[in-house]
Amino acid sequence: MQGILIGGKRFVHETEIRVRFCETDANKHVSQVSYVIYFEQARTEFIDSLIGEDFDWWSERYSLVLARQSISYLAPAYFRQVLKVYTGIASIGRSSLNLYHLVIEKEHGTLIANQDSTIVLIDQETQRSHAWPDSFRERVKALLNDDVS
Repeated sequence: MQGILIGGKRFVHETEIRVRFCETDANKHVSQVSYVIYFEQARTEFIDSLIGEDFDWWSERYSLVLARQSISYLAPAYFRQVLKVYTGIASIGRSSLNLYHLVIEKEHGTLIANQDSTIVLIDQETQRSHAWPDSFRERVKALLNDDVS
């Protein structure tokens, strides 16, 4: 997973989303709440692609919790547009993962929104954070933005 560079940051995953009518508001553009769902979809697909079959992060035992997010809305998107959500990794902690995302309109390349977020792996039995498996940690370290010049 080599990724692409945008604005000096490496993005290692891409999710494509076609805007549905129900995701728009009275102003005929994508509602702010829809972006939260788009970012969640991108995070989920990214984590699934990285973990694979090695670890079931969505089970009776574990789950991911969104601990923090910051979204900047830069331009409107509209019904039927195709958006690309790019995901990159800022850092990994013992049980946390800091990500960044960009939403770009596919046809014209317009930057629509960006997000920074922190997710935490939670043990459902103890309701406490749980360390990432070593195999996941190694995959993430190989994708960190640190080696981008």
